[in-house]
Amino acid sequence: MELPKIHFSSSSILIDSWMKILITGLSPDDVVTLKAEMRDNLGTEWESHAIFKADSNGKIDLRTAKPMSGTYTEVDETGLFWSMLPVSNIKSNKQTSLKPLETKLVLIRQKEVLDVISLKRHFVLPEIKRIPIHEQGLVATSFFHPEEEPLPTIIILGGSEGGLYEEQAALLASYGFNTLALAYFGVEDLPDELVNIPIDNIEKAINWLSSQPNVDSNKLGMMGTSKGGELALLSASMFPAIKAVVGYVPSSVVYPGISQKNGSSSSWNYKGEEIPYAKGKIPEKVGASLGNCIQTGKPLIFRDWYLHLAEGQTNAEISVENINGPVLLISGGDDKLWPSDIMSDRVIERLKRNNHPFYFEHKIYPSAGHYFIAPGMPTTHSDKISFASNSTMLLGGNSHDNAVAHADAWRKAKEFFKEYLGEQERGWDKTPVRK
Repeated sequence: MELPKIHFSSSSILIDSWMKILITGLSPDDVVTLKAEMRDNLGTEWESHAIFKADSNGKIDLRTAKPMSGTYTEVDETGLFWSMLPVSNIKSNKQTSLKPLETKLVLIRQKEVLDVISLKRHFVLPEIKRIPIHEQGLVATSFFHPEEEPLPTIIILGGSEGGLYEEQAALLASYGFNTLALAYFGVEDLPDELVNIPIDNIEKAINWLSSQPNVDSNKLGMMGTSKGGELALLSASMFPAIKAVVGYVPSSVVYPGISQKNGSSSSWNYKGEEIPYAKGKIPEKVGASLGNCIQTGKPLIFRDWYLHLAEGQTNAEISVENINGPVLLISGGDDKLWPSDIMSDRVIERLKRNNHPFYFEHKIYPSAGHYFIAPGMPTTHSDKISFASNSTMLLGGNSHDNAVAHADAWRKAKEFFKEYLGEQERGWDKTPVRK
């Protein structure tokens, strides 16, 4: 008699990949619980579970089985991963290590453990070389392939939390590109606040990459998220060496910097000159609403504040028509931090109005919020950010719709760069295929 067992197609995969998970050896109509446990690289412990009824053959296929109950409740082979809930305090929303995440799956019938398996989900292929860079004013980490052949290379820019987006850069490098995670504030040797940031550093990064023998300087791309999306569009509009750009939840204008030390100033400058920024008038009721939230501890929603700040600010609009290549914009229709959906539409309108000669697209996920990460991580806290002061800022969306959006947007971004820069890895332990 076959014993109950969890089968899976691979014990080591990239974190954005999915495997076939099949349970066999059960009796027909057996009711069991499948539990997932993970400790992330910051020490937070996560768990999820789903209760299933076996089919007439005593099997449960997670690709087709609908949970009777659990942390997710619809057919979804990825549900156990995105629906994880923290069982210890969340240290951060952002990973700081590229160590593989070990996830344990436990099969339980009543209180009896029937089977346990472990699998490793990787942020990066083992052959990718990670090299920290502190030179020529740059603070970055490169993820380069070992071969000397020049490859398309993508600069990765994070958002207003500062620092490096190494996880995104490492994962994208695993699909046949070289990548450079570039910091622009919030780390040693760079400004500590997002205000008057010199985008000369973007130009330095482009020049540095162009001097590397394994970088195809004719195939440089850029991808940025939130304020990094704003910076990506701005940089690509100024530096023609950037041949393809992806903006996650970006802005269509240059917004003021974020500073507790300085008054209102631009986020960016170039060669010492401040780049014009939005200074729209905030209606009294919008300001009063935010003030009330701060005083009462209600969740903060900044969407309307940013929307009004940009109204009529034509001098602060990013000249996206100058971008020397195709543009992909990704936004959430329920973005509560700022109106990335509306601003992305405005970018598209400006590109159309100026007969932009390259491909451009805005992909909107109506029920998703502001927080976009690579797929494979829990999204149960992706709708808000909680601060040490006990205040909360809403980002929008919900755990299911954000997870669906993250997975599809990441797929589109990879396909976009494959189409327009021409290189992509076709899976774990596969060699790159040149377009």
